[in-house]
Amino acid sequence: MYFVGSDLGGTNIATALVNERGEVLKKDKRATEAKKGPEHIIRNMIDAIYRVSSDIGIGSITGIGLGIPGLVDIDKGMSLFAGNLGWENIPVMEEFKREFPSLPIFMDNDVRVATLGEKYFGAGRGVDNLILITLGTGVGSGIIINGKLYRGKTYSAGEIGHTTIFKDGLYCNCGNRGCLEVYASAPGIARRARDYIRAGHFTVMAGMVGNDISKITAEVVSKACDMGDRLAMTVMEETAEILGIGIANYIDIINPEMVIIGGGVSLAGDKLFEPLRKTVRRRTMRNAGEKVRIVPAELKDESGMVGAAALAMEGLGVI
Repeated sequence: MYFVGSDLGGTNIATALVNERGEVLKKDKRATEAKKGPEHIIRNMIDAIYRVSSDIGIGSITGIGLGIPGLVDIDKGMSLFAGNLGWENIPVMEEFKREFPSLPIFMDNDVRVATLGEKYFGAGRGVDNLILITLGTGVGSGIIINGKLYRGKTYSAGEIGHTTIFKDGLYCNCGNRGCLEVYASAPGIARRARDYIRAGHFTVMAGMVGNDISKITAEVVSKACDMGDRLAMTVMEETAEILGIGIANYIDIINPEMVIIGGGVSLAGDKLFEPLRKTVRRRTMRNAGEKVRIVPAELKDESGMVGAAALAMEGLGVI
């Protein structure tokens, strides 16, 4: 059987043809181009679905899964709010059902579908109580309790990125202040590095971007860490501590067996994970903190699209 999973992110659209074993057979990655509006983005997603299924034909697809960022109403197929896209009350499923009237199509929050990907085909195989946290353009999470994805009353469970870390912190796209996402996301990491440089701190990062500090990204910070740059290391350690505080609160509430960290920022590796684990151990209740494993996502940049395909598989009773 063949499934298509499409993962819509604030930066990229990632789409894959996946078999029932979770193996990616063909994939497509393209820029989201959020400023061009929802109609353009949805047409791009549809075009990507055709591209990844071109070798076998749409008629050979068993089902399609969609991962949509932000708050979603999966009953109505609506994107209620996606701050990084500028979306509010967008009827996402309408166009997909019109384009693929004979195919079963399933939709959920992008991080929740990534959680399914890791649960069935990645680091979470065999684990019935886990949290996945993704660090990229935003910060999101998904929750598996007793083997089942937990969505909450209004399908908004897992919005760890919009929990308040600093009472009078910076404003977030969601309208709140001091959200975890403002500080631990890729844009947040880059912004703090630029703020330090503007304050006069020396770093090799300025030279890495031709002294145009507007070009500093989280990836630049990570590379500078590898070079031993003290400022970059400070920014990464701060990120790990802020993120660790948020995760420690989560662990004390949910008491998972495993926390999986995915998304582009997680590729920083041990320079993020080591101080993160230390912060979590220091700030959790002892029994919960000592038992939980904090591990990187196994599917890496494929977890969203494989998870979207897994959403369709689960919905059709294949897994």
